[in-house]
Amino acid sequence: MIKRIVARLMAQDRKRLIAGTVVLAAVAGTAVWFLWPAPEADAPKAEAAAAHEEAQLPPVTVTQVRATRIAPQASYPGTVMSRNDSRIAADVEGRVDWVADVGTVVAAGDVIARLDPNVARMENDSAQANVARLAAQVRFDRAQAQRLQELHERKVVSKAAVDQANSTRDANEAALKQAEASAKRSAFRLERSEIRAPFAGRVVSRLINAGEYASPGKEIVRLVDQDAIEIATQVPIAAMAFLREGMSVTVELQGKHVETPVRVIVPVGDAQSRTVEVRLALQAGSAFVADAVKVMIPTAEPRKVLAVPRDALVLREENTYLFKLSGENKAERIAVEMGAADGDLVEVTGMLKEGERVIIRGAEQIESGQKVRLVT
Repeated sequence: MIKRIVARLMAQDRKRLIAGTVVLAAVAGTAVWFLWPAPEADAPKAEAAAAHEEAQLPPVTVTQVRATRIAPQASYPGTVMSRNDSRIAADVEGRVDWVADVGTVVAAGDVIARLDPNVARMENDSAQANVARLAAQVRFDRAQAQRLQELHERKVVSKAAVDQANSTRDANEAALKQAEASAKRSAFRLERSEIRAPFAGRVVSRLINAGEYASPGKEIVRLVDQDAIEIATQVPIAAMAFLREGMSVTVELQGKHVETPVRVIVPVGDAQSRTVEVRLALQAGSAFVADAVKVMIPTAEPRKVLAVPRDALVLREENTYLFKLSGENKAERIAVEMGAADGDLVEVTGMLKEGERVIIRGAEQIESGQKVRLVT
């Protein structure tokens, strides 16, 4: 009996010990789970923090310093001109009935002014009637001369009568030709009472108004072809050794630098200024007629230089500088001197080497030594 009681008590103590052990293990496991670091959860947070820090950096666009060949250039003033800029005049006289308004766009052959056609029409009708009358008279004279010739061959009429008939016929044929010329002239006057555009363009000014009287040679309108534009400039004869037709030169137009080919070099210089006229082709619609431009003309043979895009330069009153990047993407301010230009590339002299990275977008917003973020 006593042995059974002792065994039961020992069994109960064993169960209590096992239960306590399980509880302690569970508590310890829970504590370890809470206290153990979770690297899988911390890695995204670290990456997000780094990305956020990167996003706060000022964005910039970079390019490399290039070694290229650029010729020294000089700037000369130029003017945008139209190859078709005419003051259209009247061919005939008459009272002006209508003139196209300023700004009217016309095609070649369109009417830009009308003169009163009544007088010209009456003259043309009279000339046509005179032609018809003389044509009938010439037909009769030819038949009459033929009849008298046949009668003369039969010894019916004299030779003098035949000669008289031939003379009358010839005189009337000449008068017919004169009348036909007069009729053509009157038809021309009637046709030219409508003044037409010789080329497509825009009416930029009215030089006469309705109701005024126009005479031959009187200017009616100024017509300008805005699509056929070019640049005219005067270049020293000494620079002709480095300029040729077809080559591209840089032009500063409306604050922008564009490349345009040399269309023609007029091979006759001015004796006083020692310059020649150079015409440069220009795309339609890229400028206004009479726009002022600067033309960059080479003055020597090209030489090898370090060059950067014009956008990389920051121009200030005290100096000109740019920013180059270190291996850690830190901006370093470098003072430079500008030289010759070739299109968008500008020669620079300073603490630069070929292949180094320079900022071309965003340089105005950063300071020297500041880390930046590269964007495409």
